[in-house]
Amino acid sequence: MVAEVSLASLHTDEVRRDPYPFYARLHELGPVCKVAPDDRYSYVVHGYEASAAVLRDSATFKVMDETLLGAKPSWEGNRAHAVFMDSVFFTNAPRHTRMRKMFNQAFTPRRVNALDPAVERLTAGLLDRLAEQAGGGAKVDFMSEFAFPLPADVLGELLGVPAADRAWYRPRALALGAILELGGATPDNVAAANTAAEEITPYFADLAARRREEPRDDLVSALVQALESDGGQLSEEELVANLIVVFNAGFVTTTHLLGNGLTLLLERPEALARLRADLSLTPQYVEEILRYEVPTHFSVRWAAQDTEVAGVPIPAGCWVLVLLAAANRDPAQFAHPDVFDPDRTETSTLSFGGGAHYCLGAALARLEGQRGLAMLLDRFGDIRLAEAPGTPRQLMLRGHDQLWLTLA
Repeated sequence: MVAEVSLASLHTDEVRRDPYPFYARLHELGPVCKVAPDDRYSYVVHGYEASAAVLRDSATFKVMDETLLGAKPSWEGNRAHAVFMDSVFFTNAPRHTRMRKMFNQAFTPRRVNALDPAVERLTAGLLDRLAEQAGGGAKVDFMSEFAFPLPADVLGELLGVPAADRAWYRPRALALGAILELGGATPDNVAAANTAAEEITPYFADLAARRREEPRDDLVSALVQALESDGGQLSEEELVANLIVVFNAGFVTTTHLLGNGLTLLLERPEALARLRADLSLTPQYVEEILRYEVPTHFSVRWAAQDTEVAGVPIPAGCWVLVLLAAANRDPAQFAHPDVFDPDRTETSTLSFGGGAHYCLGAALARLEGQRGLAMLLDRFGDIRLAEAPGTPRQLMLRGHDQLWLTLA
């Protein structure tokens, strides 16, 4: 018989500070649990294999799109809703298929690999600035001075967003991301997200228009050219919405990969010393950082037909909460899952999702995480916390707002 649980504790401060004991209790009950009737979700899926199966089965398990939005009336009739619902992240086949096709044509491995020199150059420049700011023992905020600008600058190079505009974008990106949190679509958050979307939309519309007139070697130009050569694949509204959401998703998650990763290492001196001694280990460290403290803890799916997951019947019309972070700590998949262990042989995680909605930018995020952390440790032989890091309380885009360090 399937266990029934309440998800109310996911909204408490205690569990938001440390959700992993809650996830461990879920694993004791099986890979799938029924949710108490007073919750908007009917089932929670948290086992690794069960979660992977749900993510892979896009024919049965749909993402929230505009046809299902009746379950989220607080998003109706606002600009932020329009942006998200016009993007590849919140669409199902066949609409998703044609959008993804466009990005696959433009977001090629060649284009990502070609960014490697730019990642190194941008990282070196930010490290120079950190060294200058940290002179004389002054403390510096790693998040605002490195973890945010590095992926924002890399995405800026990829998309063609001018460097002078990237700092302007950060608070607007955070406002849009806030409404994706569990319980995050509050009136204040929705109003702030609407304002951000109303400001960002004309910005990207203008950028697309300029690249149409004067193409460059960037993703916006490639998408505009692909759109014109294969008419009907994307509307102008869909193009702009996808540019907004891809830019948001592409740097905020990597920002937290860097911040969470450095914090984990500073809290584990032996692991940090080992990595310093052999920076060739950086790729496996980054994979374990992504498993152990993934920035995106959950995804949501809707059952389009009667089905079964891990032997648990799930009726059509049910909303399912897929806990990616819990799946990454499933003891059936990972030995000693609550231990940070870069030497794991089982490294297949759900940190970038799975199936049709697998993260477009996974390879780029890995590249930035590996280059960023390796070059940081190579540049500074002594990195210390100047203040205790604050405890994150968000589950979507989980990470530190500030991380104050001293560097030498």
